[in-house]
Amino acid sequence: MSVDDVLQEAPKPSAVRVFLRRFLVALLFAAPSIGSWFTSNVIYLRLDELERPLKTESVTLKAQMSDLDRFVAQFQANELGRGTLNLLMTAVSADMKLRYLGDNLYRANAASIGSLRRAAAIVYPKVWQSVLKPYEETIAQGYDSPAAVQRLQELENKVIADALSTIARDQERINALDAARERYEWWRGFIASTLAYLAVALSIILFVFRLHNIKP
Repeated sequence: MSVDDVLQEAPKPSAVRVFLRRFLVALLFAAPSIGSWFTSNVIYLRLDELERPLKTESVTLKAQMSDLDRFVAQFQANELGRGTLNLLMTAVSADMKLRYLGDNLYRANAASIGSLRRAAAIVYPKVWQSVLKPYEETIAQGYDSPAAVQRLQELENKVIADALSTIARDQERINALDAARERYEWWRGFIASTLAYLAVALSIILFVFRLHNIKP
């Protein structure tokens, strides 16, 4: 038997072995893309974990700011009405007792609306009741002296000023949180594009390496 006859009778590789060989080669070429997908998802989960507290804090602060804006606007609208009434009574030379009664009615209305109380509860969450207690007691008992009006006005001005300062401080914090979240989003995009380019580059390298190792 000649050598040619031996070579011709050599067993051919089975279809299963051919399939597995081609599958492994294809898997090798796909490995960079699979690795990129897996790595990017792991990194995204970590970034989401780091970003989640920032989102929660931002939502809380925005809700608080919205409440404070509304309460301050309600109180200032009521205060404007009280000031208009005082000017009207002054213009008609109304009796001082009547002026104090009108002033007390407007302040009692502001207390019943609860705008000042709600603003104080946000600005002074632990001590707002003790802060407003003298104010509410004075309104409930009534008053007829400039000193009492001045004390009430001073406390109102302090609460509103602190509320406005809280709004400004919360806005600064929200801006800082938004900037931090933008940095996370930038890193997310940078990592995604970098891993995608690396996956393509590795696939090309593997293809060229495989091409050069194929026997002619």
